[in-house]
Amino acid sequence: MAKYILNQNQQDSASGANNELHDETPGACNRLPLSSNRLDVGYFSNCGEAMAEARRKYPSLSSRLDGCYYCCPTCHSE
Repeated sequence: MAKYILNQNQQDSASGANNELHDETPGACNRLPLSSNRLDVGYFSNCGEAMAEARRKYPSLSSRLDGCYYCCPTCHSE
């Protein structure tokens, strides 16, 4: 199981600013936000499950979530 987090800071994207979902498992992503900018999502088998939980856990960010291009490419849309 991988550990997922959200970047609480919005990142620029083609469609505007978004909050990226990252795989925080050691070695999985070299683009992680600073520790102070991470919101815990939890442990999941894949980014799709993590994205669903992130939408439930952080409803105010729900419309701005996107997967990291590097560590969650199947959940990346922008």
